Amino acid sequence: MSLDNKIPSTTSATAPPPYGVTANEAKEKKSFKKRESSMPTGLVAAFSLGDDKKKPHLEIGELKIERVDEVKPPANSANFQTVEDDSDDSYLAAFEAIGVSIRRASGCLGIGHRVLPGHIGLISRRGVPEFASIGQHYTYNEFRTLWQGTRPLSDKIIKHKNVTICNVGSNQGAFIQDIKHNIIPLGPGRYVFKQPYKLLTSVVSTIDRDGAMALQGGRLLYGASSTAPVNGRAVFVKVPAGYVGLFRDGNTIGEKPPGEYVIYKQGMEFLGNANVQEYGKNLDTIRVYTKDPTPVMVDVYVRVELYQPRILRGKTQYISLIDALEELVALKLKDTIGALTRNELQNPNEIPDYKGSSLAEYLKAVSTAELSEFAKSVGGSLLSIGFRVHYEDSYQNAMNDQAVQTLKVDTRLKNANAVAREEKIIAEGKKVSHLVIEQGRITAEVERVEKMAVAKAKAIRAIAEAEAAAIRTVANAYKGLDQQAIQATVLERLAAQGVQKVKEISDKTTVTFVPEGFSGMNSIDLAALRRISPASQGNIPEPEPPSGLFQSTSQQESKSRARVAPRSFAG
Repeated sequence: MSLDNKIPSTTSATAPPPYGVTANEAKEKKSFKKRESSMPTGLVAAFSLGDDKKKPHLEIGELKIERVDEVKPPANSANFQTVEDDSDDSYLAAFEAIGVSIRRASGCLGIGHRVLPGHIGLISRRGVPEFASIGQHYTYNEFRTLWQGTRPLSDKIIKHKNVTICNVGSNQGAFIQDIKHNIIPLGPGRYVFKQPYKLLTSVVSTIDRDGAMALQGGRLLYGASSTAPVNGRAVFVKVPAGYVGLFRDGNTIGEKPPGEYVIYKQGMEFLGNANVQEYGKNLDTIRVYTKDPTPVMVDVYVRVELYQPRILRGKTQYISLIDALEELVALKLKDTIGALTRNELQNPNEIPDYKGSSLAEYLKAVSTAELSEFAKSVGGSLLSIGFRVHYEDSYQNAMNDQAVQTLKVDTRLKNANAVAREEKIIAEGKKVSHLVIEQGRITAEVERVEKMAVAKAKAIRAIAEAEAAAIRTVANAYKGLDQQAIQATVLERLAAQGVQKVKEISDKTTVTFVPEGFSGMNSIDLAALRRISPASQGNIPEPEPPSGLFQSTSQQESKSRARVAPRSFAG
């Protein structure tokens, strides 16, 4: 988990604050981050010693605590009576049992005061309380007798002078004081009593709120405060589902399952409700310092389950396992982060003996074993823990600005590298493209030359075959002829070719003969060569007449043809 990882929100109900602690004390527990002293508390000292056999400061045992619906009222007496049922006669019988006068119906013709069924009339005669039954009552002619109205018998509390009617319903309760000034709870029922019995509280519901409701100043007050202690003699306690109630009697600590209980004996105390469900909680932000020092804020999420709350309360001052762990977590973070530099905090892979890259995982690795051992030693289990490290706003803003600048530099460098890579890729592409084009051109040229060579070879072969065929044709034509007839035929053909050539030349406007030899001389005209260089006449042999078909009878005629024939066909 990086520095900006989120902490998961609490997904289950957390335990309510214990009512055995005042609001200021609870706040002091939560403000451990502000403590300057690093001295270990009793909790941490006991755990750091590793003494699992350490005897708890409270003995674990069973306590006798009454449920509200099991509370028995005082025995009937001249001052206290329990009403058998809700009938009018039962209430009148109870009044008579405690010595209160009852006035029966005496009026007539609708004169006087009328009491309806289910009601009771209140009369004061010379300061002494009396009750009027159902019917008509005429009191106007009686000296010092006052009619004080009627009240429904279903009212929770009816007070008339020194007489009290108290009706307590299901899941309700009240406290009274007896003749010996003992505080006694009243459970569900109907009661009539007179002084010295005294009603101390109103009739209250015992299931409306979790925790304790203590008697203070004639009222039952919820919650924990310096003016309403819960560790008193008169307390109603509700233990909700998923919790167990912790009680203390002297040096013995006990627990009770969910239900409504009442404390009214001296020495019995209610310590609070302990959550025995699996639940999680975000701890208060913990402030610690690195080695540099750099102020660091750490958010911690813890998820636990408590199996034996009596052991936790017996070994520590807590009834919540998370509250007990919070103190130990703060000290562990102080030691762990205090040994790191800011650079190591921001780059966990540089932490010695740590191969990971997450600071949260590092904190989890170095603290889980110790915290789990502590939770196990006090009767619970650490299910999971998570960390998120951040900085104060001003410090965080400065770090953010620095990070932005660094990011800009990195971005510019990455952009420059990207441009360079792009240019290199383009250049390599052009080079490859040029090579491909050149290779294609060379391949095409090679193919063209090869095709021309093949075509030329075919042409030469065709010409050779044509010449051979012509020679064979001529040879076949001259078969059977003598030498003179053959020579005459050849001369005729040559003469015909010469006449045709002269005709073609005469048709041209300008005729230019381009000599083929040195100084305009035909290189094979030996006669002209002897004329130009008389000295070389001895070295130049006379041309011999051709043998075969072109041999003539006169050497002079052959020389003349040798001189004239090339020039006649030049050009």
